[in-house]
Amino acid sequence: MTTNALAGVHRTAQARGTELGLHVSSMIVDGARTTYIDRGSGPVVLLLHGAPMTSLAFVRVVRELCGTHRVIAPDLPGFGGSELPAAFGGTLREYARFVVSFVHALGIENVVMYVNDSSGCIGLAAAADLEPGTLRGLVVADTVPIPLTRGAWFVGLVLRYVVTSFVMRILNRRFNLLPFMVACVAPWLNPFTKAERAALVREFDTSEKRDRVLHLFRQMAIDRIFMETIAQSIAERLYEVPALILYGQFDPMRLVRGVARFSAMFPKNRVAIIPWEEHFPILSSGEKVGVVMKNWMRTLPEAS
Repeated sequence: MTTNALAGVHRTAQARGTELGLHVSSMIVDGARTTYIDRGSGPVVLLLHGAPMTSLAFVRVVRELCGTHRVIAPDLPGFGGSELPAAFGGTLREYARFVVSFVHALGIENVVMYVNDSSGCIGLAAAADLEPGTLRGLVVADTVPIPLTRGAWFVGLVLRYVVTSFVMRILNRRFNLLPFMVACVAPWLNPFTKAERAALVREFDTSEKRDRVLHLFRQMAIDRIFMETIAQSIAERLYEVPALILYGQFDPMRLVRGVARFSAMFPKNRVAIIPWEEHFPILSSGEKVGVVMKNWMRTLPEAS
């Protein structure tokens, strides 16, 4: 990519966060443009978005944390301003490899990684593949139990036959339904401004981006081997990692024992429940999430 082309990419990336007061950077990862937020200084916090979101959905968390931490939030391939690497098939394993490549590209260490929603399985797989010393702690927030077995089998059925159904695909393509619900309905406790809502919905301005949301959900439902492998990797490589298990009070994933499952996986855990919140507390309660994270991170051992 030429210097002029890269300059154009950077201007486009930066424009994405304007309404939210966020500076968006870009670089090449695995041969493709990747856009990301990188704000503040201090211990590193890596925020991995789920679907239907991009890095911009963390705006309130970033504002709370950036005064004391370096906060980094990439757009996953095909989301936000990030391009798809060559031959990227959209499997969960490929998304996880991207996260590892992104961490290597920035050269960051002693990272606290935040995973939520569909980035839970992706981020935990990436965390297990990072070199020793890279990971300082994990925040497991509002994600499905891994694997989707026992009481969580029903979640897989909902993802496969309801959330990613033909009808939902048409509705999402036509009305940008899922991003609209995330930007305009989910933050009912503390709504975004009209400009902020528009910025978040505009992240999914093509049918390809809207389809990618459903494709990611479907992969979670059908890739049983990957989900089972993550559970094994956690037991083998992440068992001693400190974890903050953070869920909204009314998150349906609590009903299928998400908190209990991850508490058993990470014995060095602290559980935090955000009052009155559902599946996406980072939206309307992003500041509260940031405060909870800061208080927990103060208890972590000093980075070596």
